[in-house]
Amino acid sequence: MNYYNVSLFFIISIILLQSSLVFTQSLPDNIFSYKSRKLLYDAGIDWETLSVFGPIRFKSIPKKKLKKSNPSSYFDGQVGIRTGNISYGIYGYGYFKYNNHYYGYLYPTLLKEAKKEYDIRINSMNYKDNRSGIGFENDWAFLQFGRDRESWGSGNDIELALSENSGTYDYFLLGSNYGKIRVRYIYGFLEQVENEINRYITARGFEWTNKKTLLIGLSETVIYSGQNRSFDIGYMNPISSHLEIELNNRLNTIGDTSSNAVWQVHLDYLIKNNFRVSLNYLYDEFVFDREMEIGKEHGRAYSIRFAYTPVFSNNHLITLFSSFIYVGTPTFRHGIGTNNFVQSGRPLGWHGGSDSQEICIGMKYFNNKNLILNILSGFLISGEENITRRMFDPYADYLKGPFPSGEIEEKKYIETNITYWWGKKYSISSLIHLSPNFNMIDLKLNVPIFEQSKM
Repeated sequence: MNYYNVSLFFIISIILLQSSLVFTQSLPDNIFSYKSRKLLYDAGIDWETLSVFGPIRFKSIPKKKLKKSNPSSYFDGQVGIRTGNISYGIYGYGYFKYNNHYYGYLYPTLLKEAKKEYDIRINSMNYKDNRSGIGFENDWAFLQFGRDRESWGSGNDIELALSENSGTYDYFLLGSNYGKIRVRYIYGFLEQVENEINRYITARGFEWTNKKTLLIGLSETVIYSGQNRSFDIGYMNPISSHLEIELNNRLNTIGDTSSNAVWQVHLDYLIKNNFRVSLNYLYDEFVFDREMEIGKEHGRAYSIRFAYTPVFSNNHLITLFSSFIYVGTPTFRHGIGTNNFVQSGRPLGWHGGSDSQEICIGMKYFNNKNLILNILSGFLISGEENITRRMFDPYADYLKGPFPSGEIEEKKYIETNITYWWGKKYSISSLIHLSPNFNMIDLKLNVPIFEQSKM
């Protein structure tokens, strides 16, 4: 079976290399296209490109629709300055397209922390967040190598296991698009921690969409680690599952306790073109026989978001939204602490970590041109078993207990974010976050250094 996995990997790569390719890659989260598309998804626009597999990417142009006016090769770039009471520094991005076949991108970041006590959700950019990659794509598949982060889930900002707030990591990405069916696979290296323990990530997912009102997805994400442990060839098959690999003793370690897997169901549903319902449900650990596993609980998490757009005209878009996120006490932890869902000192998924829940309400405004305003208020409650407090501690047990556990921390907050563009390249944005124990002001200025310079 191991030889079959390797052969399958190389066959897929050869097919892609022999295909005619067009341009795509993940979008920087501070540019016009990224922020406007997130708003338009809530309003029911462009659902043919909506996917549970994020982050949002540049739109792929099918070969038959390419126009002579589209440059076949160019470089684009931008530099930004960030300052505030928590951190300051510079960042940028650059990407290239070559011969309508190959692409590459680089999003470097150099950030100095002004304070150590910061909100983990907001301070999501530091030297560990440098992003880069090279790849190629045709009408139905793409292949990419680089350092980035994945964000898998339905709805805006309610992803559970993998989110855009995590630290970046090195990985290989393979995706295919068969019209209404899409698949995604990643395999990568997270980091090396104390005692030369290597940490790895692999994930695979499937989604179906009617490209108008409904999207359903299934995904599996696995974290595994070990002292001087190498890439496990058993996980190189994109269509294998964690349970099948582990129960058939196809890992490079003995036993069935060396990996931590979670499984998710994703749903996006659009009602009457202006009411969007998004849901993610996750299982980390199953209790199959309650008579034998007395007192144990499932390891689970779920998130749900409602977005209603009562105003959508040529000049104004207003969306009202609310969300609720729940992550159980032992969820995202493992009997081996280095298999926990964390990376670079932050959760791999939802910024709240685990052993916590959050309710949030807010409003977004877009003038359909160059101004976006976001106002939200939330309440977060967290227990002492949260992985944000003890990143690599294993779970205490899977017995039912109070939720959240132990000493409870409560946080109420209000947040505003305003972004203004001119020419869709220059932009200035401000973020203000207010809570009883934490206040933050963050300013960003983006300036283009190249604008589709032909190569």
